[in-house]
Amino acid sequence: MHIAFYNIPKITARLLLAVAPLLSMPAFAQQEQVAKVAAAQVQRQLSDEQVQLVHSQSWYMAGERLWYSAAVRKSSTAPASRVLYVELLDAKGSTLINQRLVLEDGKAQGDFLLPENMPSGSYTLRAATNWMRNFSTRQHWQEQLTVVNPNEVKALEGRTAAAKALQVRFLPESGVWPAGVPTKIVATVTNAAGIGIAAQGIVADTAGQTIASFKSDESGVAVFSLAATEQQELVAQVQAANYTPQQVTLPKPKKQGVSLAVGEVSPTGIQVRVQGQSAAGHVLVAASGSKVYFAQHVTGAEQITVPWSDAEQPQCRLLLLNTGGMVEAEQRITMPRATGIEVQADRQQYGTRQQVTVTVKGLPATAMLTASVAERRAKLKQPSGSVVANGMRLEQETDVELWEAITKNETEARFAREPLVEPMRQEAVKGPFQQEAFAKQLDTAFVQALPPHVISVAQKHYTRTNIQDIYGLTEPHAASPLPRLPADRVFKLDDYVAFQDVEETIREVTTNLRMRKKKGKQTVRLLYVAPGTKRMMKDEPLYLLDGVILENMDEIMALDLNDIASIEIAWSEEKLYAGNLGRLVDNGMFAIYTKSGEARERLKAKGLPVLYEQYNLPRNFVVPAAASNDAVQTQLPDFRQQLYWQPHLQVGADGNATFTCYTSDETGVFEIRVQGQTAEGLPVSGSTSIEVKLLN
Repeated sequence: MHIAFYNIPKITARLLLAVAPLLSMPAFAQQEQVAKVAAAQVQRQLSDEQVQLVHSQSWYMAGERLWYSAAVRKSSTAPASRVLYVELLDAKGSTLINQRLVLEDGKAQGDFLLPENMPSGSYTLRAATNWMRNFSTRQHWQEQLTVVNPNEVKALEGRTAAAKALQVRFLPESGVWPAGVPTKIVATVTNAAGIGIAAQGIVADTAGQTIASFKSDESGVAVFSLAATEQQELVAQVQAANYTPQQVTLPKPKKQGVSLAVGEVSPTGIQVRVQGQSAAGHVLVAASGSKVYFAQHVTGAEQITVPWSDAEQPQCRLLLLNTGGMVEAEQRITMPRATGIEVQADRQQYGTRQQVTVTVKGLPATAMLTASVAERRAKLKQPSGSVVANGMRLEQETDVELWEAITKNETEARFAREPLVEPMRQEAVKGPFQQEAFAKQLDTAFVQALPPHVISVAQKHYTRTNIQDIYGLTEPHAASPLPRLPADRVFKLDDYVAFQDVEETIREVTTNLRMRKKKGKQTVRLLYVAPGTKRMMKDEPLYLLDGVILENMDEIMALDLNDIASIEIAWSEEKLYAGNLGRLVDNGMFAIYTKSGEARERLKAKGLPVLYEQYNLPRNFVVPAAASNDAVQTQLPDFRQQLYWQPHLQVGADGNATFTCYTSDETGVFEIRVQGQTAEGLPVSGSTSIEVKLLN
């Protein structure tokens, strides 16, 4: 018996779980009711928003810029979040970088410069909306990120490494190890930098008798079966070439517990076996993404077939709950599928400072894609506790926060949705933050445990940085244009002939306004126009210059006419409320945007209120043009490793896309990578490589 769930009613789970067994109804009906309650209990703790993020490299050097693009998908009818938070955390969970970005049509782009004095180590890159903070952090998008400081690598050159220790973890299948039940155990063996190590080991009891043996592959992952009684104390002895042998005490099995064992996985479903001893029945709940779609009452040890929610995108989270509403086991299964696309360069080899033309074919028209051309860096083999076999991935890490939330049956939301982009400063909002100062704490073991290819990249980066300092070279990337507020009329000055001054420009170019002097100062009043209505507004509008609120037009009148990009005005309720200004203004908006954008920082320094001050303005990736004829410019070195980055690649109606970039003075192999997801969330990816050489 199983029940399909799509719209689950909000029921008080604890009450029903207590009452259901006592109801005078057939056993079948009681089990059905218990399954419904358990499904509702899980559903309440699943976020209806999910984030996917891609970034420019697999690992980074301190001093490099990390570029990223993110997309948010929503499965409910609630208003969509318009704000995304991206954080970089250190190993202790402290926030080093916090960015707050505007989501447009569910998409955002951003970047941040990793400080040059940032210590080498493992960090966590995390992205979530404010609403998602109501749910377990493992439902946020997050990824382990390795950062290497070239100065630390240089400082340790030639120094003999101390005794190298192994780091060993044991993860039982579904997070539970029942006593007396043969259970699949995943062991991860890594060095001090979290890199997987090929090792071998045994598990023995206190009498020295070997109970099991295992051997990890080159990625540091081993899988073996283990059964023990609750009284047994087991110790694992692990050794690897050139490493100090490690001894690890295993946790004791659970006296009375059940676990989930995944058997055959096919396109039609998942074979799941409930094993262990338990006096009470259980409910097996299956969720895909943010929706519970399956729940079945389980009595004793039995095998169940759980279907996929979506055969085109097979992923499933299995949770086993007892009748008291507590989670006892968890499994996450994915059959990775991606839409393959063809990525081609116009040739395979290039000289320095030559144009590269890339064509991408087979793209879904609605896909959200990024494109990157960067120095190829081999991925680090860092085991995460998942096992890949027979085309499927089993995640052994359990979501402890989710377990606790389901057990507590929490229903109160502490964090609100953000369906509006608030232009003014909000006191309760934590704005963008980036830590610049770091304690001089060199993790010698971490640096010395890095693979040779990482050390080589760090040494080259150290040399390049010194050359760039000698020439005084800086990043070419410019800040993105300010977010434009919705307007009823937009007047772009490049569309008109030259005028003598700002006053003449406003008078001649704009419509729907009246300009006049009042007490010696220029003022503007807007003409309100709507079907059947036309009237002058009573007072002056809200004056804006590059997103800064002005008290009058003095700063506008003093502008360099050649620096004005556009004049934009809004009077209608529709436009003002779309920009969330309806509560702030009664007489419309008169906004000037400059080409240089320099007025924003200058006026901000004067203490004037700034719109969007609590949001990050992402930089535009600047693609250098072809080599300049300027002799001085041509002689300047160009050691860019990131040749191209496009956070939102435009796809033509034919499903193709084309872009160009230029090689730098850096030689070697560069990877062209296009990745993202379809509107349905299916991964899309494709890549190719080019080689840059010194040509005679």
